[in-house]
Amino acid sequence: MVRAMKIPALVRSMVVGSLLVGCQVGADVASDDESSSEEITVRAEGYFTAAHDTRRCVSPICGGYWVSPVNASSARCVDGTTAARCYVASLDLSGLGIGAASLDGAIVYRGRIAPAVGHAYGRFVATEAWRSATDAAPSASVARVSTTGTACTFLPCETLNAQRVNSAARPLPVVGVDLSGLTLSDAARDGVLGAATRDEGVLVAGVRTTAPGNPSTERVPVLRAAQAFVRVGPPGPTGQCGAALQASFAHATERLLFTSETDAPFTWFAPAGVRTVPANSTLLRLLSLPSSTPVERVTLERLLRGSVVNADGDLPSEHRAARFRQLVQTLGRELTGLTVYRVGTVQIRVFILGRDRCGAVVGLETLAVET
Repeated sequence: MVRAMKIPALVRSMVVGSLLVGCQVGADVASDDESSSEEITVRAEGYFTAAHDTRRCVSPICGGYWVSPVNASSARCVDGTTAARCYVASLDLSGLGIGAASLDGAIVYRGRIAPAVGHAYGRFVATEAWRSATDAAPSASVARVSTTGTACTFLPCETLNAQRVNSAARPLPVVGVDLSGLTLSDAARDGVLGAATRDEGVLVAGVRTTAPGNPSTERVPVLRAAQAFVRVGPPGPTGQCGAALQASFAHATERLLFTSETDAPFTWFAPAGVRTVPANSTLLRLLSLPSSTPVERVTLERLLRGSVVNADGDLPSEHRAARFRQLVQTLGRELTGLTVYRVGTVQIRVFILGRDRCGAVVGLETLAVET
């Protein structure tokens, strides 16, 4: 794993300056040769908004939906013509795994216009649904912001990509999503910031611009949001344990690193047959370590106190803090009797353990290096 390195401010400025060359900073999320009003026709799967057809006539001729492509001037309708919006008799949401009642507020759909059985008016088959954080439709060019999948080598890092939807334009790097122009609850804000750092990403309507970096003498590319849309998924199961809980923890810790003198991922830890939170000596036996190995118990709050706050004041740190706040909520929701162990010295194995809803002791393991 690549370790985040701190380098002198002058060198950082030179690195960031070189990264910004050719990035079209200070423009829309579209590239210089592609404005938000470019003549694009969506001919297959793409991103759309949908509005109820309020005309009064016999269904399916009326009463369905008008679907409009995002960031595009037109779409190919079911009859083969192109138009700024296309009429469909129905929305097919069966592939989403959620009910229509879950899609309250403003929604951006990913999907395609397809033929329907029994009539010529077509249907829209949705493969993804994205709900607005503020119940408002897109008001600017929309990009899907997600992690680049690369580790941070120099600070600040352009570890996110803004890929304009319904476009073949190349993705543009950003260090984060600026939500200062939106009024959001703390949970909604963390939801947007956290989603942006995952592979799944978040949809952001806004403008790519620059903001002060860290140190503040630097300027770094950011996406300033006018709207944000988080993907809507099936409701999570309650009372998770076993493989379902492991998958939930994997999602909560996806690409999340615990920082000390190194950066370490979180991994699933489930000692077989353990039904009570172990004593220090029991944990050492489970780990096949000498009984003389130091074990320290700390609270989760103490372990993550530097991770759940944005001490540096920059956007990458705010994204990271949001992810850790979400992790704390997941741990507290799924486990009881949470106990944190620090085992060893220098290369310290860290365990966050508790009892799941089935009574087994499970949790997460990571590493802290302290020389």
